[in-house]
Amino acid sequence: MIKKKILIVEDEAIVAMENKMNLSLAGYQVVASVSSGEEALNKIDEATPDLILMDITLKGNLSGIETVEKLREVSDIPIVFITGNSDNKTLHLIKEITNTSYLLKPILTKDLLSEVKKMLHS
Repeated sequence: MIKKKILIVEDEAIVAMENKMNLSLAGYQVVASVSSGEEALNKIDEATPDLILMDITLKGNLSGIETVEKLREVSDIPIVFITGNSDNKTLHLIKEITNTSYLLKPILTKDLLSEVKKMLHS
């Protein structure tokens, strides 16, 4: 069975490590974990992920939303946004982008795995 590949884009190292561990234990291959939108855009061609776990607040000059907007010019990879921001503006921006969903921090492992599975099979 071919493992589905996931790219983690998260600026908090502990959160990234926890997500990587949980996804790996569930049978997914985490191809990379990066902390900025710029790194993510550079990594996508090389890593060819099946799904991206994207934080909204990142290091660097691009937010997670801006990164995905740039990505959408060339790819429709499914995205699961991870955010601590539940304000209406942020949620509206997420809903405007195709093939995405979101989870609010703090995230339960079962919710993360459920959302990843749903997005990979939709």
